[in-house]
Amino acid sequence: MAAIAVRPDELNDRLVSSLDGLFDGLHKADLDGIISEWQSIDHDLITSQNTGALHRETSSLAISVTHWMETLCDTFTSLKIEADGRAARLREDLATLTLEENQKTSPTPSRSPSPSRATRSPSPSSSSQL
Repeated sequence: MAAIAVRPDELNDRLVSSLDGLFDGLHKADLDGIISEWQSIDHDLITSQNTGALHRETSSLAISVTHWMETLCDTFTSLKIEADGRAARLREDLATLTLEENQKTSPTPSRSPSPSRATRSPSPSSSSQL
C-alpha cells in the first residue's frame, strides 16, 4: 500500500495554522488538540519526505514553525515560572502586611497599678505629712 503525500499548500496552511492552534490551546488550557495536530503534521511531513514529495519551501517552513513553537513554549514556561514566583512573594507580603495591620489596630494593654498597690492603704508616714 503506497502512502499518499499531502499537497504542499495544504501542509503549509496546516503548519501556519498550528501557531493559532497553540495560542487557542493555551487560552483554553487544553493542548490535546494541538498535540494531535502536530502528530498528524509530523506524519504527513515524514510521508512526503519518504515519497520524495516534500518541497524545499515546505521543509523550510516546517523548521521555522517548529522553531517558533519551541520559542513560544519556552517563553510561556519562563513567564509561568516568573508569575508563580511573583505570586508567592505577593502572598508573603500580604501576610506580613496583614500581621502588621492587626498589630497596629489591636488595643494595646494600658499600664495599670498592680492589684496589691491599688488596694493598699496609705502608709502612716505619708498620711502624717498631710
